[in-house]
Amino acid sequence: MYFESKIDKRVQKVKAIFDLKRLLEINADKNYIKKYYAVSGIFYSLFHSSDFIHMGISRDGRYKRSDLLEAVRVIEKKAENFKNADVLELATGRGANSFYLAKKFPEFEFFGVDISKEQLNHAYNKQKKAPNYHPDLGDFHNLSKFKDNTFELVFVIESLCHSTNKQKVLKEAGRVLKKGGLFIVIDGYLNTPGTTENEKIAVKLTAAGMALKGFEHYKIFVKKAVKTGFKVLSEEDATECVLPTMKWFEFLAKCFFYYTWLGKFISKIFPKEFIYNALSGYFLAELTKKKIFTYMITVLKK
Repeated sequence: MYFESKIDKRVQKVKAIFDLKRLLEINADKNYIKKYYAVSGIFYSLFHSSDFIHMGISRDGRYKRSDLLEAVRVIEKKAENFKNADVLELATGRGANSFYLAKKFPEFEFFGVDISKEQLNHAYNKQKKAPNYHPDLGDFHNLSKFKDNTFELVFVIESLCHSTNKQKVLKEAGRVLKKGGLFIVIDGYLNTPGTTENEKIAVKLTAAGMALKGFEHYKIFVKKAVKTGFKVLSEEDATECVLPTMKWFEFLAKCFFYYTWLGKFISKIFPKEFIYNALSGYFLAELTKKKIFTYMITVLKK
């Protein structure tokens, strides 16, 4: 007897509103990612945070807005081991992470690169309040504006997933790091590809909703890091800690998909890059509970 799972039902809901073939053929290239962040910033400001474009890490299992600071607190604890350090944030976005750290460590110099001019406008405003924070336009695949052996610490939060050439990012991070420096990566990965056809479709839809070409398996990422010359200093599986945030996104997505006619109507009004966020919210928590996705805090040492 066939049992229709939540994933099966939700894939059918998506089909009732969207052209599934078109969704699965989205080309999440650099230009698409730029537009995604330019448009989706409105979504995050309205429903999540005006500053942080990442999930909260809820150590006690219950989501609180203060949990949005937990990722940067991980960076803060590692930064305490350095003195007068230079720190680089890849995909600095609106600058909330580096701004927080710049206030905590006024003797440090913080640099940030991002491909989104719209996001950086927020970071530039923060720079006025933290003169030791220096955001700039840039792609984390090419850090040629920085010399070799410049930074004690490089970090990236929930953005490396956008890269289809992580080996290049790892190589660039390793080049600009001083010997003994740390590269901290906080991100989501594929744990298993899914067992059913609809689970595999749901994974692709989740990626499309987040402007990703796909999710990389965590073990593959670690192999690339080691091959590049990094040593894995520590790994923390924080999957359970991000589920409370995912459940909040899931609630918002359910509201969108509840009435098919309303979902179709809203989809005609707002940009697709904004609307497609609902896809990720709709599937992410359920796929994570099935252990298809994992969320890792990885500390690499040069």
